[in-house]
Amino acid sequence: MHSDVVVETCPEEQAAHIAASEYEKDLVVVERQETVELEYPPLPYSTAELLADAHRLLGWGAGKVMRIAQNLYDEGFITYPRTDSQRVADSASEAAKEVIRSTYGTAMLGRKSPNERLALSPHQQDAHEAIRPSDPAQYPDSLRSVNPQGNALYRLIWQRFIASHMRPAQVKVVTVTLEAAEAAT
Repeated sequence: MHSDVVVETCPEEQAAHIAASEYEKDLVVVERQETVELEYPPLPYSTAELLADAHRLLGWGAGKVMRIAQNLYDEGFITYPRTDSQRVADSASEAAKEVIRSTYGTAMLGRKSPNERLALSPHQQDAHEAIRPSDPAQYPDSLRSVNPQGNALYRLIWQRFIASHMRPAQVKVVTVTLEAAEAAT
């Protein structure tokens, strides 16, 4: 029986190998820095961002996305789908926090709500709030009356809205400085 052996390399070795193949020189690591950065979850959807994500993730054109979003709105599953705002009603934020507490645990709650992270542009109309589930406790898998495409779009909207209330990710960033082997000696 044949088994594959996986060899893990450290980031420094990976960087040196990639750079050496690109520049055709032997390179060595001369400095390594490691930091931890916070990556906040995205804010709830505006229309433009929903269109971009639905195109990127689902391969749908703008007309199809807006037709399905309008159906979800007409059926009472989401808020108004034509908005440039990312503002959220306080009651919706509280409902999202309750979903996070019950589904993922209190430790996953963010300290700042989307409204606290939101910087309103002076040109932003803000007539409607962000595109979000009308009831955050209505999980995507619970929608029985919606067709598969409507469910897929609702899932995007629900996940983004719930994620916007979660704590930021801690991302380890490793920066490696390389020099040509002959210059480093």
